[in-house]
Amino acid sequence: MRWLTLLSLAFLAAGYLQAQEIIPMSLDNCLQAGLERNKGLDAARAKAEGSLAANKFSRSALLPSLKVSAGYSRLSDVPAFQITIPSFPSPRTMTISQPVLDNYSIRWTLQQPLFTGGRLIANNKASKNNYLADSSDYRQQFSDAGLNIRILYWKLYQAGKIKELARENVVLLEEHLKDVANLAQQGMATENDKLKVKLQLSNANLTLLEAENDFLAAGLQLNNYIGKPLDILITPTSIPDTSQITPPSISDIMKKALVGRADLKALKLRREAAYSGEKSAGAGWYPQVYAVGNYTYADPNQRIFPARDQFDGTWDVGVMLSMDIWNWQSTKHQVGQASAALKQAEDRLSLLGDAIEVEIRLVLLEIEKSGQKIEVTKTGLAQAEENHRNVKNMFRQGMAANSDLLDAEVLLLQAKVNNTGAVVEYQIAKDKLKKAMGEF
Repeated sequence: MRWLTLLSLAFLAAGYLQAQEIIPMSLDNCLQAGLERNKGLDAARAKAEGSLAANKFSRSALLPSLKVSAGYSRLSDVPAFQITIPSFPSPRTMTISQPVLDNYSIRWTLQQPLFTGGRLIANNKASKNNYLADSSDYRQQFSDAGLNIRILYWKLYQAGKIKELARENVVLLEEHLKDVANLAQQGMATENDKLKVKLQLSNANLTLLEAENDFLAAGLQLNNYIGKPLDILITPTSIPDTSQITPPSISDIMKKALVGRADLKALKLRREAAYSGEKSAGAGWYPQVYAVGNYTYADPNQRIFPARDQFDGTWDVGVMLSMDIWNWQSTKHQVGQASAALKQAEDRLSLLGDAIEVEIRLVLLEIEKSGQKIEVTKTGLAQAEENHRNVKNMFRQGMAANSDLLDAEVLLLQAKVNNTGAVVEYQIAKDKLKKAMGEF
C-alpha cells in the first residue's frame, strides 16, 4: 500500500513539475515582492493612515470653526400690528407693521475655543501618539514579514539542497549496483548482494520522492506568503552566509533593542496616548469657554423693529461658558476608565521588555548551538567522505563487504543532510538576531 501511495505521488509530482514555470529568485527579490504584496502590511498601513486622519481631525478642533445655516418658513396669517391713539373728536388707529408671512434667514457663526480644561490639547496629543504608534506597528510588521520571508526562503533552499542530495544518492547507488553486477559476473559477489543494493536504491528513490514533495510544499508556502502565483516554482539563487559571528553581549543587544524595536516604540507611544486620554477625561471637571460671533442676514431680521419685508444684516459677538453641574458622576467614571487604560499600557510595556530579553537570550542560544553544529557537521562530513572513499576502494578490491559500502553511503548522505540543516539553521538564527535588535 505504501508503494502505491508513493508511486502515485511520484506521478503527481512529475506532472506538477512539468506544469510549473521555474523562476530563479534571490532573497532580495523575494523580499521586495513579498513586502510589496503582503496583505497584512496593507492593513497596517491603512490603520496608520486612519490614525493620521484622526490626528488631523483632533487638531482642527483647536482652530476657529465657521458654520453657515439657512432656513425658510411660512407663517400663518395674523393681524397687523396696530396701535390706537386717543384723539379728538375720535381715537385714531395706526398700523405699525404688516405681518411678514415668508421668513428667510442666513446665519454665519464663528466659534473659537478659549478654555476647555486641556481636553482639546490632550485629545490632539493622544491622537498624534496613536498615529505614531500605528506607524511603528507598521514598521514592526514590516520587520516581521521580512523575517518570515527569509525563513521561508531558507527552508526552500534547504528543501532544494536535500532534494539534490537525495538525487545524488540515487546516482551513487546506481553506480554501486553496476559495480556489484560486475563483481557478480566475476564470482566476487552474490545475488543477495545485488538484492541488498536494489533494496537500498528503492529506498533512495522513495526518499527522493519525499524530498521533491517537501520542496514543492516549501515553494507553495513561499509563493503564498509573497503573493506569487501558486503554479510557479521558485528556485533560490542566494546561499546562506556561513561566516561565524561573535554576537554582542546581552546588555549591548538590549540597548539596541530599546532604541530600534518598533513594537517597543509603539507601546511607549500608546502609554503616552493613554496618559493624554486620562488628562482629557479629567477636563470634564472644568468649564468650557468659547468666543462666539454671529452675522445674520434675514428677511425680516428679528432685531429690527418694526418688522419689515426686506433683507437686513446684523451681527453679535460674545463669550459662551458651559459646565456640567451634575452628570451622575460620569466624569469620575471616565477618569477611572482612562486611568485603567493607562495602567494596562504600562503593564504591557513592562511585559514586552521582559519578552524581548527572553527572545534575545533564546536567539543567542540558537546562534551558539547552530554555530557549534556547523563545526561538528563539517567534521562529520569530512569523515563520512573519507570513510566512503576508503570503503569503496576496499570493496572494489574485494577487501570490504557490500553491506559495509551500503552503510558508508547512508552515513555520507546523512552527513551531507546534517551539514545543510546546520548551515540553514545558523543563517536563520542570525536573521532572528537582527530582528530582535530592531534591524531589518
